Amino acid sequence: MVTLRQLGVFVLAAVCLPLIVVGAAVYLLWRLVWGVVLRVWFWGAHAVRGRRVLFVYSDSPNWQTYIEENILPRLRNQVVVLNWSQRKEWSVQSPWESRFFRRFAGEREFNPLAIVFGKFGRIQVVRFHQAFLDFKHGKEAALRAAETELFTLV
Repeated sequence: MVTLRQLGVFVLAAVCLPLIVVGAAVYLLWRLVWGVVLRVWFWGAHAVRGRRVLFVYSDSPNWQTYIEENILPRLRNQVVVLNWSQRKEWSVQSPWESRFFRRFAGEREFNPLAIVFGKFGRIQVVRFHQAFLDFKHGKEAALRAAETELFTLV
């Protein structure tokens, strides 16, 4: 025999499950549409002018000098730069670039990194964080691999 409590749980599940499924579908659709909007924006604002890389780094002594002397000069006019140390000003100076970064960088090892806008709007992310930590301890292989990946994509 079904108790009143079991019936209540069943009714609650029957009502909430469709709402959760619809909510998840709306959220996933929003993420898809927002990603397309940001790709179209980046293409129109930067990629058509040859700037296909969004490079984000900070003023950290672990990588700032190296990036400014070895990576950014090789990218020259193909790069849009955001400085993580100045992120409080992003909303005024680079609002769309910061949205693009936040959408495609992910939640891990996002500083420093390069987001490369490829053919047909394909986004590829090259993460440098762990590579620079290894480099700090005399291990160059990961940094060289990340640089090679970036310059191959560009």
